[in-house]
Amino acid sequence: MQYYYLVAGLTEYPFDIEAAAAGGLKIDVPEIKRTILGELAPADRRAVELLYTYYDILNIVGYVKRTGLPFNVLGNLSHKEVALLVDRTVEGEGEGTLLPEELAAREEELAVPAAIRAVVERFRGGQAEEGAGELAPLSVEDLERELFLNFYRVCEGTAEGSGWFGLVARLPEFLRRWAEYDRTVRNIVAAYKARQLGWPAEVRARMIVEERQELREAYVSGLAQDFGMRDRFPYTEEVLQVLETEDFVERERRMDALRVRMADDLAEQDYFGVGRVMDYLIRLNILYRWTALEAGRGREEFRELVAGLTEAEAIGRATARR
Repeated sequence: MQYYYLVAGLTEYPFDIEAAAAGGLKIDVPEIKRTILGELAPADRRAVELLYTYYDILNIVGYVKRTGLPFNVLGNLSHKEVALLVDRTVEGEGEGTLLPEELAAREEELAVPAAIRAVVERFRGGQAEEGAGELAPLSVEDLERELFLNFYRVCEGTAEGSGWFGLVARLPEFLRRWAEYDRTVRNIVAAYKARQLGWPAEVRARMIVEERQELREAYVSGLAQDFGMRDRFPYTEEVLQVLETEDFVERERRMDALRVRMADDLAEQDYFGVGRVMDYLIRLNILYRWTALEAGRGREEFRELVAGLTEAEAIGRATARR
């Protein structure tokens, strides 16, 4: 479907990260997101909501790990809904007031793809889905990787199950390719830092969000400087150049700028379709990340935020927060 009037009417904001971090650029992205969703066809609306499941995963991981990071309001789920999904608790209601079937019904209504719900179920110690057989419960350390692995599966149309996302017969090509790009950048960053820090292969393996054996081996134990990705991913050289930037905040700024260019390039094939809408939202999501820092304290707060994480968590957040 083409959205000529919607795309033509989108407010263009300058992609100025410095201004955003300094408080000079105010954008109400949650409200813009709500407005845009109201203009989309049902299938495209679901696709855009799936794009924002990325932030739900960050919130789920933050809730489980008690990282102290601010709740990301860009996600589809509220804080109460994350608590319901993870702990099957209902905030604000007395303990035991809801029957198990009532809790299950509320959980089923959440805007969560079935594959993501199955991962959380495993984390709680249950089974992925009826008839799937026994699955070992996930550890806290493995939860984030499995959530993102299944997120990418859903975006690429390879995840089993339907649930909340079942009404979409075919995902937009933009979303499928963006998910693949995003996963590749995430894995290159993780592999690069793990190699730089001399971490053993077993630690590297838990950081890589990839199930294709050839690629996993390249990221975990490969000797090639580019992890064998130069011929597979057109932005490999640029990602590696960004990673050579010593200042962490400047590195993040440059990586975000590269992500925007990647999204812009993908949207050229679907300029008046939902691909262009997603491109626009990705750009705003990145700016919103920086505007969320207090005016005049962007760099300092960002450093403090990262300093409060372990090295592995910092790498994960650096690759996840776009």
